[in-house]
Amino acid sequence: MKDIKAIGLSKSHGMKQLFKDMSFTIREGEYVGLIGQNGSGKSSLLRIIAGVDTADSGTIEKSNDYRINYLSQEPVFDDSDTIFEAVFSGDAPLIKTVRRYEEAVANLMNDSENVQYQEAYSRCEQDMNSNDAWQADVQFKTILNKLGVGDLEQKMGELSGGQRKRVGLAQVLMQAPDLLLLDEPTNHLDVDAIMWLETYLSNYRGSLLLVTHDRYFLERVTNQMLEIKNGGIESYSGNYLSYLEQKAEREAIQQKMSDKQAKLYKNELAWM
Repeated sequence: MKDIKAIGLSKSHGMKQLFKDMSFTIREGEYVGLIGQNGSGKSSLLRIIAGVDTADSGTIEKSNDYRINYLSQEPVFDDSDTIFEAVFSGDAPLIKTVRRYEEAVANLMNDSENVQYQEAYSRCEQDMNSNDAWQADVQFKTILNKLGVGDLEQKMGELSGGQRKRVGLAQVLMQAPDLLLLDEPTNHLDVDAIMWLETYLSNYRGSLLLVTHDRYFLERVTNQMLEIKNGGIESYSGNYLSYLEQKAEREAIQQKMSDKQAKLYKNELAWM
């Protein structure tokens, strides 16, 4: 089982303590929704797990071969790159194999008589066979199509913020890491793309940590919930609806205990 553990994480932003001594585990196959009030540190926590930011204290424990990919709210790209270069920029072996093959196909289409292009295509075709990459190639094209990512030769600098977000989402999905970190993935997606993404993530083989304001999407995709509250973290099993039910039950118990404690104080006061 490939799990990842956060142990004793603390993070401050300026004078504000976002969270302190936070610990939790994301197990293989868990699709976790991360919730909390605005400013509670949800995005900061994702960046720490992704290695983009560092915690003030605490550690992230994972195996050396554990792969993480992170979609931020505003993905950063080199504006001079094409969409093709952006989405196929990963280090995963299948990504590299398919990228070389697609480049060989493009070159051969531009100049079918070029002997070097013919030889390169033949080598890439053999690599596709030996790495069993044909299914991955089809899957990559499906991801791009469903997310509305079209002209792969278009420069990233020419895209709007919404288009860049869709390219970023396609990029991390194509990497197929052990853990997907997604910060507001449904932003700038139409209804059809959101429905497709729900299905895709619900069948994802790795693990997922998701931040979204789309409660319906959260309900459909997750099977675990984490809530950042008062600088700590609370864990709930099940999806968003299950979280609401468990939270209501916990608060009812806490209220009952609080009422009992208040009554005890009143009795003590009366005795005094």
